[in-house]
Amino acid sequence: MTVKNSAVVVGGGIVGLQAAWHLARLGQSVTVLDQFDVPNQWAGSGDHLRVFRLTYGKDAFYTEMALRALPLWLELNAAAEQPLLQQHGVLELAAKEGGPEAHSLAALKARRVAFERLDPAKVRRLYPMYNPRAFRWALFHPDGGLLWASRAVAATASIAQRKGVRVRSHVKVTQLLKDKSGLRAVKDASGRVWEAERFLFAGGFWTGELLKGFGLPIRVTKQEQLFLRPLLNRGRYRPEHFPVFSSLSQGFYGFPLHIHGFIKIADHRKGPRVLKPDLDSLRDLSPKFEKSCRRFLKRVIPELAAFSEFEGHVGWYDNTPDGDFILDKLPGLANAYVAAGFSGHGFKFAPLMGKSMAELMVGGRCELNLHRFRLSRF
Repeated sequence: MTVKNSAVVVGGGIVGLQAAWHLARLGQSVTVLDQFDVPNQWAGSGDHLRVFRLTYGKDAFYTEMALRALPLWLELNAAAEQPLLQQHGVLELAAKEGGPEAHSLAALKARRVAFERLDPAKVRRLYPMYNPRAFRWALFHPDGGLLWASRAVAATASIAQRKGVRVRSHVKVTQLLKDKSGLRAVKDASGRVWEAERFLFAGGFWTGELLKGFGLPIRVTKQEQLFLRPLLNRGRYRPEHFPVFSSLSQGFYGFPLHIHGFIKIADHRKGPRVLKPDLDSLRDLSPKFEKSCRRFLKRVIPELAAFSEFEGHVGWYDNTPDGDFILDKLPGLANAYVAAGFSGHGFKFAPLMGKSMAELMVGGRCELNLHRFRLSRF
């Protein structure tokens, strides 16, 4: 059986679905194929929460992209009729005066974005759970906050479907069918053939395997996360009282209370490389990671360090060598594109990435300059 479309998007995560929605808005008939459910717990966009921040140290280009993504998230909030982005701010704890937080402050100041520089005593007054001796100063920007990741995927899928996008779950693409003009179709594990005029591959950690013939420089790493329930003072960890926080020098970041009264703590530094993610290890938590979380909390938020109720979660980053994304045509195929290598920090930009890829696929160019994300840089 052959199914024809204007566009086929392989990967039903947040970027693939955003691209599909914007393709539909540009008049395309679109089908999204995903090997699991949409959303699903194994995807890079399948967790409860993600950070939305405007700060990237010296890298002002990412700050500019975050500023462009922000109104698109607010548009999605309105379309979904629920707060997928909640802007209770982001608090960044600086270990020294001239570190990345200082560069982030300068970038926000140059763009006239609201921020506040807080000394440890003021942080302690505002958020008494912090140990003021654990950092030199803090940067707070109120436009940041948290993204409800799985909800955003589900909402985007629903909105896209209302626009005519067909979302097909449990369809695993196994083969690319080429001809002289480019990519003619993809074939799934059941033998069904999906033809289209253009294709986008946005399969997250699976993209490297799916496009192994193109040698994408994607390395998958296993990332552990810990969800803990505070023993006391739970009310002051609600989002309106306790913003998303990060400590770049120590690698850790965390969220306020969310599902079932748990707080998420994670380490953004790259975990061990995996050649093939073990999906059965989704709830694994190593004793080593638990201990590192306790050490961090004992130093920074002491009252959380003695947690007793907790659970683990594993995610997978699809990393590029330089940490930048891959947003480009596939070499040798005029009608096939890839959006991958989001290296653990792509979710916040998903509406902008999806919109840009849709514009590139239909019109050959987009408003965002994608030169930095070209595949040929490798």
